[in-house]
Amino acid sequence: MILLILLFLFIAVGFPISFSLGLAALHFFLTNHITLVTYAQRFSVGLDNFSLLAAPFFILCGEIMNKSGITDKIFRFANSLVGFLPGGLGHVNVLASTLFAGMSGTAIADAAGLGPIEIKAMKDHGYDVEFSTAVTAASSVIGPIIPPSTVMVLYGVTANVSISALFMGGVIPGLLLAIALMSMVAWFAMKRHYPRDSRFRIREVGKSFLDAIWAMLTPVIIIGGILSGICTATEAGAIAAVYSLFVGICIYKTIRVKDIPGILWKATLTTGTILVIVTTATLFGWCLTYAKIPQTAAAALAGFTQSKFLMMLLLTVVYLFLGMIMETSAIILTTVPILLPVITALGINPVYFGVIIALLMSIGTITPPVGTVLFILSKSSGIGIERQTRELLPWYGVLGTVVLLCLAMPSLVTFLPSLLGMG
Repeated sequence: MILLILLFLFIAVGFPISFSLGLAALHFFLTNHITLVTYAQRFSVGLDNFSLLAAPFFILCGEIMNKSGITDKIFRFANSLVGFLPGGLGHVNVLASTLFAGMSGTAIADAAGLGPIEIKAMKDHGYDVEFSTAVTAASSVIGPIIPPSTVMVLYGVTANVSISALFMGGVIPGLLLAIALMSMVAWFAMKRHYPRDSRFRIREVGKSFLDAIWAMLTPVIIIGGILSGICTATEAGAIAAVYSLFVGICIYKTIRVKDIPGILWKATLTTGTILVIVTTATLFGWCLTYAKIPQTAAAALAGFTQSKFLMMLLLTVVYLFLGMIMETSAIILTTVPILLPVITALGINPVYFGVIIALLMSIGTITPPVGTVLFILSKSSGIGIERQTRELLPWYGVLGTVVLLCLAMPSLVTFLPSLLGMG
């Protein structure tokens, strides 16, 4: 209890999450008279995992995509497909995020890359800025669900679960999110009489598709490589990063050689932040295991209910709350080692559990007070966090409905991994 209290105390007084985890673990070592040599050893063990390399590769790929202007081409292609519908640019917003999700792997990359383009286009076509920002925020949630996904990589490493299976498990929920959000756009379009923003022209669809096809081959390379057995998720990330750099330099010619150090630096900063949390969270998790907290928690929760649905509903509430106040990687790395024995004992599929966590953590990026996407879009739109949150209230309901649907029908997550023999 002291270990957990110290963690939240350090966070509450403003320490970075990595320092909070490390200092709480250091106190545990000192009070339990464990040699600090072990502290140093456990600190480095967290990074000694080949699968974890997938995270920096996908982060780098996302940075290259944003720098190369690929987001403009994706937006134009999406506009040619669905811009003719009532509330057209709202539908374009969701579809563009769905396409970009297959390249970026994070909600933040979607909000930072597509966000400014989408909000400006919608404002220029007469949409109110609150609606434009809300659609952009809600659609960014799709980013970590449709593969690739850095959240799923972290979960897979922590829970020792196939990252490829997690990626496939996220496909159907990701598409359900897109359908649900586009349905919400249609409802708002009828209620507020939003216009059709373009005519459907097959020639424009073909032209914009050919312009964007090099970019859209990225998810084909990632998913195709994994499914064919040619490469692992980690290797697919490396190939995708090299391919996106090739497209940016040689095909679209929007990236110059002198831009590469800046791209690498931004990717390094993001990766470094995550990996420092990984190391300290692994250390913290070792302390929890040493104190037999996972076993105690498993026994307590198992005694609470034997129903898989009720247990998942309870954990959904817990993760939604944690997503509002903590950083995603810290949540996964500190809670999964505790809860994995519980869900295993109840016969809950770890792949299914991981995809649900990814869904909840994605929603956490658009919930205050720590919602990172809200802060990013605040800069793009000029709207404060409170106004964004008020406008997002009905969208939270839509996202929650998709989560409940996945809780009630686990096969929505497990169907593709089982079909492909991934578990």
